[in-house]
Amino acid sequence: MEKKKLYPLHFGAIDDIYNWGSEHWRMADLGYRDTFITGGWLGGNAFADVMETYLDRITGDHIFDFYGAQFPFQIKDVKVKGKMPLRVSPDDEMARNRYDHLGKEKLWYIRSAGRDARLLLGFKENCDASALYEACMNGTADRLLNVLQPIEGQYFHIPPGTPHCAWGSLDIIEVSESSALDFLLCPWGQELSSDEFDPELNLVQALDIIDFGKAPSELLTGKTVQADNAGAAKSLLKLPQFSVNLLSLDQPLHVNSPEAGSCTAYALVKGSFAVVPGDAETLKNADMSVASKQAADTVLVPSELTDFNLLPLREGTTLLEVIVEAQN
Repeated sequence: MEKKKLYPLHFGAIDDIYNWGSEHWRMADLGYRDTFITGGWLGGNAFADVMETYLDRITGDHIFDFYGAQFPFQIKDVKVKGKMPLRVSPDDEMARNRYDHLGKEKLWYIRSAGRDARLLLGFKENCDASALYEACMNGTADRLLNVLQPIEGQYFHIPPGTPHCAWGSLDIIEVSESSALDFLLCPWGQELSSDEFDPELNLVQALDIIDFGKAPSELLTGKTVQADNAGAAKSLLKLPQFSVNLLSLDQPLHVNSPEAGSCTAYALVKGSFAVVPGDAETLKNADMSVASKQAADTVLVPSELTDFNLLPLREGTTLLEVIVEAQN
């Protein structure tokens, strides 16, 4: 019997509301946070269940060989309207050895920022565990950290071991490894939601995963890139865990990658878009009213779907493109 062909996967988001803001999970495979597929014959299924069934057909062979049934990355919007608790994440080796889990490389893309927006990122000077512990306990840890004023369109790589948080009014798109390992360092005196942090992921447990060195200057420079040519992808971050590109979509873009071997996620930054399977001729004959109803904020294109079209539904559409590339 001929197997059903996979199609661009849309997700039903999950929202977590906190005292300091919210997290809008666009795409996640974490068990306790597991987005659902919307639309098509897989509609209504949890992402984890779809992964368990279709595995390499979704991710591609090289991702499946390394990660198995665990999808390797997640995407969410972090909307800050106050003081996000200070946090830190472990690297892959520590996470694997201690928790049998992935670590947490992160990219923060600043979708919008108010005048009061601030990022706290890494140490101003070399620090140590006792100084940080005391500062976190009395709520003065910000005095030890770099305080940056981000603007719309900047992006920041947040490596494991780097204490970080956001204050003020910000809308951030976070791309990270599929991991729940954010350790709470300092809540700034705020009452936290009961499910915001695992109680075991606390300050004491985090002390041996923190990089106490002075943050390198390249970490603190908010990079900005303009995707000024239609269909031009500009690289933001390239890691073994995932790569992120910024894609300007001013006109339909036909993607034909028969040897791609990997799934690709597209996360909306601004505008509106849809993914239409098939070659460029298919797009010419597509019913645009139908395509418009398929607009989404995040779409995952499975590995086996190698011929498709990215369709802008509004002028100035910009996307983040996330992919896991084969390692030599």
